[in-house]
Parts: sequence; C-alpha cells; structure tokens
Amino acid sequence: MCKKRKTFRSLIWAGSLSALFLLIRMLPLYKPVPEDPFSGPHWYNPYEHAVPGGRWLRANFHAHSNAWGIVTNGRKNTVGDILCKYDSLGYDIVGISDYQHITQTGKELYIPCYEHGFNILKTHQGSIGARDVYHNDYILPQTRSQKQHVINRLARRSELVVLNHPDWMGGYSQKDIRQLTGYDLFEVLNDFWISEELWDVALSAGKPAMLLGGDDAHNVFKQTDLARDLTVIYTNSDTVTPAAVYNALRNGTAYGIEVTGNLARATVTEKRAGLDAMPLLTSCKIIHDSLIVTLTGKADHFSFIGQNGRLLSKVSDTGNGLSSAHYMLQPEDTYVRVRISLPDSTRLYLNPVMRTGREREKPLMPASQKRWLFTIFDK
Repeated sequence: MCKKRKTFRSLIWAGSLSALFLLIRMLPLYKPVPEDPFSGPHWYNPYEHAVPGGRWLRANFHAHSNAWGIVTNGRKNTVGDILCKYDSLGYDIVGISDYQHITQTGKELYIPCYEHGFNILKTHQGSIGARDVYHNDYILPQTRSQKQHVINRLARRSELVVLNHPDWMGGYSQKDIRQLTGYDLFEVLNDFWISEELWDVALSAGKPAMLLGGDDAHNVFKQTDLARDLTVIYTNSDTVTPAAVYNALRNGTAYGIEVTGNLARATVTEKRAGLDAMPLLTSCKIIHDSLIVTLTGKADHFSFIGQNGRLLSKVSDTGNGLSSAHYMLQPEDTYVRVRISLPDSTRLYLNPVMRTGREREKPLMPASQKRWLFTIFDK
C-alpha cells in the first residue's frame, strides 16, 4: 500500500513539474524596451535616392482569398479574382495575405506573404517575404511579452514584419508600442482603421518603423474595398526584384496613399483613371536644414508633423496652386514626417526623416531582451 502511495505521489510531482515547465514555456518574458527618441547630428532621409527618372510602383500586400473556404472572411475571392482586379487598377505588386497560409500568385514578381494571428483582439501581424508560417499564437488578450515573442518568431521566418492595423480593437496599446521592438513596418493605412496617431507614438519612442498602406480587401467585388489604402514604392530599375522591394520598404523609400471622397466609391475604371492622374512625389530633400517636398501636381496643403505627433507647420494653397513646400528643421526636432492633402481630400503620407548618429544611416531598431528566467527555456 505504501509503495502504491509513493508511486502515486511521484507521478503527481512529475506531472506538476511537467505542467510547470510547459507553463513557463508558454509565458515568454521580455524586458520593456526603453523609450529613446531619435538623436544625433545627422538626418536620415529615406528619399535621398528617389530622384526624377525613377518609377513609383503601386503595391498592396493585404488582401484575402478563399484559402480557408467558409472559415474566414474572404471566401468570395479566388486568387485569379484578386489579381484581375488589381491588374485592372494598374498595380505592379499584389501580395495575397491569407491567414496562416502563404498563397502562391503565379505572378512574375511574386512576394510571398501572409497574415499572422487568430486571437480575439485582432493583434495581427503581416509577414512579407515569408519563408515559413509560424503556426502558434496566444488566443486570449496578449501581454506585451507575448506580443514581443510573436514578433521575434515572425522575424526569423520573413524578410519584413508588419504590425497590421495596430490601433484597431486595441490590438496594440500606446504602452505596447512604446516598449515593443523588432518589427519593420507599421500599417498606418488600412481600410478598417487609420493608425496615424499610434505611428507617432512609435516614432517618438525611437522606433524607426516605416509606413505601409493596405486595403485589407476581403471582397474584391465590392468597389469600396479596392484601392482605398495603398503603398507606392520607388525603383530606379526597369527590372524589379523581390529583394529590391524589401529594401525599399525597409529603408522607407515608399509612401502611403489614403483614397477618400468620391474616388473611394468609384468604379474600378474610374479609380484607375484617378490613380493615373494623381500627383506623385517628385523629391523630398534636405538642403541646408530645410526639408523640401515637391510633387508632380497640385496639393491643397502640406502638414509637417514631429515628436509626439505635434503639428510643426502647415503650408496651404493660397490660390496659385501648391506643388512644393518646405520646413526649416529645428535643433529640437527628432523626426519630421509630411502628410499631403490633395484637392479631392485624398492624402499622401510620407515616411519620416529622422535624427541619426551615423551619416546617411537609418537608426537601428533596438534589440529585444529576454528576462533571465525565459532564457533558460527559450533557446
């Protein structure tokens, strides 16, 4: 009898220790990354090499097909439907971001991507240049450490990690954004939610996250789901490779467009004409401490925005037509970004120029640091 009790107790202890081990493995622990605003004597300008003569490519990396049948919203769209619609809109790059699945497109310029996340608060990420799918997630409202853990795992498996619609449903709080690190892109523009204010929180904390805009299209037969939020990417080559796309996005040689007003509700044919006629960025230069932005066409006004999302300057059209504006960079400025409003209310969002300690080098994203206990179990 005593022997049976000892065996039973041993099993209880072994089971408890195993459960504790598994529990600790499922509870990642990371130190919060301190806020450290951009600083240094130099300015990093993501558009330094974007000169007249290059091309701006229309891109969307956020659209859903019927990969999972009736399980997810996107079941009406075949891959062919998505490609046909975006080809009709003059897009050069179309990435299909099905949930937890890398979908082949058959396009010559193929960018493998998918959307990660199946938790209740829509804490989702985009994986661009995806090599493999990370199948794990934390279903309940996530701790900051759990969010950091997912970001780190995705970074091992992809070229670029995106925080998708970060401000939607509280997927990422302001505190999260101040303390998280290790991602590359911030989906500021999404058909469901604009996360501009939260982007300023990241930039103000010293996280050099570049902008992304995407339709998040779940029904390409609904015209208001298409060409609402897009990314345009600069290239100076006739032949565009996936590596060139990743570098441009990572370095910030791209900007976002938020299509609003009548054009947002227009047909595919009308939207194509509107996009073709839309002014493009000609140049964004820093000359003698002046940030000078020029378009190929006319704007209603240029807004220069800096640390903590503060409006630094607004240059408006006085009736003579406005295609260029400038702002004198101040010693206290850590970053400056530009939002351009066109006459039809469509907006262009430029990536920021940022203070840096290394001439012409983008500031580094801080490294994440594990708590001591987690280093034992997460090798």
